[in-house]
Amino acid sequence: MGLIEKFFGGKASAITSAMIRDEIVRAEGEINALRVKLGGALAGVAAMSDAEHVKVEGEIAGIERAITRLEARVAYLNAELPTVIAAEKSAAKTATDEALRQRAEMARKANEKEAAKLLADYNAHAAKIGDILARLEEMAADTNRINADLHHNPVAESVLLYDALHRKHPDQQATERREMRLVWAHGNGKVEVARLDQSGNPIKADRIWNHMKQGYEDMNLERREVVVERVSFRPGRYESPLSAIHLPAGFTGVAHWPRKS
Repeated sequence: MGLIEKFFGGKASAITSAMIRDEIVRAEGEINALRVKLGGALAGVAAMSDAEHVKVEGEIAGIERAITRLEARVAYLNAELPTVIAAEKSAAKTATDEALRQRAEMARKANEKEAAKLLADYNAHAAKIGDILARLEEMAADTNRINADLHHNPVAESVLLYDALHRKHPDQQATERREMRLVWAHGNGKVEVARLDQSGNPIKADRIWNHMKQGYEDMNLERREVVVERVSFRPGRYESPLSAIHLPAGFTGVAHWPRKS
């Protein structure tokens, strides 16, 4: 068993740089405590008997030996620490390299095997989708021709395309909300909702000057039904056009969509 193993009571491979640093700190703390104890050992020497003096000198010798051993331990651990740190870095790099190697191997297998299966599945589904898009395109072209003929010969209503029937969000209809409110009704027909003060009382509106009459219009405070909220008509949006779809070949070959004529 090596010296460093004796310090920690285990295998050298299990000893880490953190353990060594902690042991150095612990040993240095113990050295400082022993030096304090050493400084106070002879504090009362003037009043000691010869036997007491001899006893204290024995204690001092023991303290000094303990300090010497701890200092040697600290020196040895400081000398060994760089080697342990280097070994840890090397082990960490080896582990990182191995992890990257395994990731590369997994990626290689995924691209070689799993991707081939996925692309085969894609080809099968993309071919079916291409058939669907081709039929929809044919349907749209036929509908446009029929509507053009109906424009010149309106024997039936125009035919709505599938986009308008199935791929359009509902229109937002125009709406308005009415409520009974206090209003100022002016003589010229203008009506404005009365503003209220903090007490809820109507604030008189500004009078309107009538140039023809050369005087202000009369106005009355009345309660009328007025529009308090109005929502304008908004046409529903369409989903993105299917013509924007592009389905390349899964493997090298002809694209599934758009198809070459």
